[in-house]
Amino acid sequence: MRRANYLLLVVFTGVLMLSGLGAQEMKKHEAKPLTAEQKMMMKNMAMKNMDKYMVNMDAMMKKLPMALKGSQEATMKRGEELFNNAKALGTNGQACASCHPGGGTTGGEVETPMASEVTGKPYKLPVPTLVGAAATFPKFKVPNDQVITLTDMANNCIMMFMAAQPMDPKSSEARALTAYVSSLSNDDKVSVGAMPAMMKKMMDNKMSKKK
Repeated sequence: MRRANYLLLVVFTGVLMLSGLGAQEMKKHEAKPLTAEQKMMMKNMAMKNMDKYMVNMDAMMKKLPMALKGSQEATMKRGEELFNNAKALGTNGQACASCHPGGGTTGGEVETPMASEVTGKPYKLPVPTLVGAAATFPKFKVPNDQVITLTDMANNCIMMFMAAQPMDPKSSEARALTAYVSSLSNDDKVSVGAMPAMMKKMMDNKMSKKK
């Protein structure tokens, strides 16, 4: 049942994008001038941070490398904790690791818990691995009928399969989880929009059965 719940994501992510998250994405962006508060924020936060690490050679050679390593490692560790903790993101005892142990896959083929309105039958889909998956995002998803990000995909899982509210994309939790899942694609060739190998195999099998 756990795997079946997860696989609904592959086909029915569009359902989730009709939620508040989807509404935010579909809202058209309008370029507007910075407000006085935003300008002050840039001065008091962004520029001061730049000065902290880049004002002189000593800071760039010592402070910057230490900050990069420390912050990155702490964020990745936090993301891994969220990924494996069944209580951190969900309300039904499920964690990302429930379907993706070690970032991989539980394997096999499962049925979606909901049947198609056209065929009256559930879909049978392979359980995908997350290793290398981040290298294909952002990507167009047919059920969504739009391009979505890796964080969007994580929120889809959280809402549908962990029965919980989605993360604020700007939150430290969202950034940490996205960073960890992205790390599972380290050393993989970036191929934005690429179709997962398992999905290609499934489509090839369906085509061969038709012949």
